[in-house]
Amino acid sequence: MSKVQQYPDIADILAQKARGRRERASLSFAEKLAILDKLREEVAPIVRARQERALILEETCRSSESV
Repeated sequence: MSKVQQYPDIADILAQKARGRRERASLSFAEKLAILDKLREEVAPIVRARQERALILEETCRSSESV
């Protein structure tokens, strides 16, 4: 016999998301750009670390090919 799967109520989560979208839509273009700049600053260390790992991996692959 198959059981009917019950999903949790996510109405409050969806309402919060809609509220956030409306708030962001009401911002000026300059405010939206300021938010993007802040996000870029926050993510910059992660991006740098990823790029450094990629360079190390690439150098490792090159040196193992030349052997």
